[in-house]
Amino acid sequence: MALVETELPPAAFDEDWQPTPDSYLESEIRPTNPEYAQGYKITFTDCFPFLIASQGSLDALNELLKEPVPINRFRPNILVDGCHPYAEDLWKTMKINKLTFDGVKLCDRCKVPTINQENGIPGSEPTETMLTFRSGEVIRPSHKNKQKVYFGQNLVCKESVSAKGKGRIVKVGDPVYVLQTYPCSDEVPA
Repeated sequence: MALVETELPPAAFDEDWQPTPDSYLESEIRPTNPEYAQGYKITFTDCFPFLIASQGSLDALNELLKEPVPINRFRPNILVDGCHPYAEDLWKTMKINKLTFDGVKLCDRCKVPTINQENGIPGSEPTETMLTFRSGEVIRPSHKNKQKVYFGQNLVCKESVSAKGKGRIVKVGDPVYVLQTYPCSDEVPA
């Protein structure tokens, strides 16, 4: 497996970027949900610093849709190729370029994947189709939130809470090594 490129501006990956005191982003630094990942902080992202998804998962979903959707509907900042569809759901610990990432929570999807990113027009897909095979009722039957749909997994980087990660970056083409997995999707936090 290896990382693949997504459509993001190059500045989004500057390793030395920091918000300035007069930047409105300075006040936007907040903690992740401590129930899943205590001690981590986020700025731009929704709930966790990283979201991993696979091209295989997108391809499998698109085979079921009347009109395929692009990966930008799901907004991962780590996209991998070369694994089975939805394999990333089970990845508990992985290494990318000497950085250790922990899978902390399946990503339950909001309405954004139903909005065409080119024209802003909302629809019912891909959520309507995903309810049939990616809902909590299907992949996490012994848990609550049965009507949520899941695509991708939220991650944290262990080295980001210390200076050990400074100067290290991940880039397109880096190999992804899965070190530990969850036994089944019903046991993955969500």
